[in-house]
Formats: sequence, structure tokens, C-alpha cells
Amino acid sequence: MTSKDWIELLINIITFCIISYFIFYKSWLKSLGNEMAKLTTREQLTKLEEDVKKNFNEQLESYKSKLNEELSLKIEPLKSELSKNNITHQIQFSYLHQERGKVTLELYKKLQELHSSMISWTARLQRVIIDAEKEDEERAIRVNNAIQDFGNYYTNNKLFFTSEFCEFIDELFKSYWEKSWDFKYKKSRIASGQVTQEYYDTYTEEMKEISIEVRDKLPEKIKELETKFRKLLNVVDEK
Repeated sequence: MTSKDWIELLINIITFCIISYFIFYKSWLKSLGNEMAKLTTREQLTKLEEDVKKNFNEQLESYKSKLNEELSLKIEPLKSELSKNNITHQIQFSYLHQERGKVTLELYKKLQELHSSMISWTARLQRVIIDAEKEDEERAIRVNNAIQDFGNYYTNNKLFFTSEFCEFIDELFKSYWEKSWDFKYKKSRIASGQVTQEYYDTYTEEMKEISIEVRDKLPEKIKELETKFRKLLNVVDEK
């Protein structure tokens, strides 16, 4: 290879390097520009997002503030009305409780009179003061009056008690009424003298059972009712 060929080859190499350099540099500049554009766009998007959030939060707070004001204007009258209704309810409940207390006390007194009259009338041994027949009649009248008095008062005041409570009193009153009727019937049959010895013995034994049940079993029912009365009146046992 001649010197001319070497020189020509060297020129071609240098030319290639120069051209390659500029081509690579231009590509690098373009790539760098793209990256800068991306960076600028990302920063703008980030700033835009922050601005949107800030604006949204400001509008949200403003809306919440206005909403609270509107709700306050609407709620205050409702609070006032509810307060009035609550006071009215408390007054009504207090009055109802007081009236129920009076009814309960009076009903209990009438029950005690009913039980006392039944104990006296059905007792197996009767003390005679002056006139046995008249005194026995007075005991019977006392029982009849006590039954009517209790029954009428209870019927007129049942609304003060729950249905379950009334069922218990109904059963108790039924026991007194049935035992009173049975005792009266058997006593009148024996007093008439128109029964056989067998019936006399049967009636006498049944009257004895009624007397024992009135004296020993019905007080348990009364005690159970007393517990219900105390609970109804919120009576608390002392500790």
C-alpha cells in the first residue's frame, strides 16, 4: 500500500469518527431533551395534582362549614321540641307513677281485708261473744263486701298494670271467690239439716280443707304479689 493509500485511509477513518460523533451526540441530545421534557411534565403534573387537592379541600371545608350552619339552624328547633316532649313525657310518667302508687296501695289494703275476712269466716273454731248465729252472718257479710269491693276496685284500675300482672291478680282473686262460694254453699247445706250423714262428713272435710288452704297457702300468693308490688313501685330493700 502506497503512502497515498495510507493517507486516504486515515482521512476516511477520521471522517467516519467525526460523523459518528455528531450522530451519537445528536441522538444523546435528543434523548436528554426527552428526559428533561418528561421531568418537566412530571413536575407540572405533581404541581397540578397538589393544586387540585388544595382547591378541593378548600371547597370541601367551605361546603362543610355551610352545611353545619344549615344543619344547626334546622336542628336547634328540633332539639327544643324534643326537650319539650321529654319534659312532657317525664311529667306524664311521674304522674302515672304517682297514681299507680296510690292504686297499688289501695288495692293491697283491699286484698288484706279480703284475706282477713276469709280467715275469720272459714276458721274452724269461732269465738262467740253474744249471738253465734248473728256473728256468723256478720262474718259472711264482711266476706261478701270484701270480695265485691276488691273486685270492683281492681276492675276499674286494671289499666295501671301490665297484662301479665293482671293475670296473676285474676288467678288470686278467682281463688278467693271460688273458695268463698264453695264454703258458703257447703255451710248453708249443713245448716239446713237436709243432708245425709255421708254428705255432712264430706262437706265438713271439704270446709276444713278450704280453711287450711286460706290460712296456709293463699298467704304465699300474697307474699309473691307483695314482691311484684315492690318491684312495680321501685322499692329497694335496705342492705
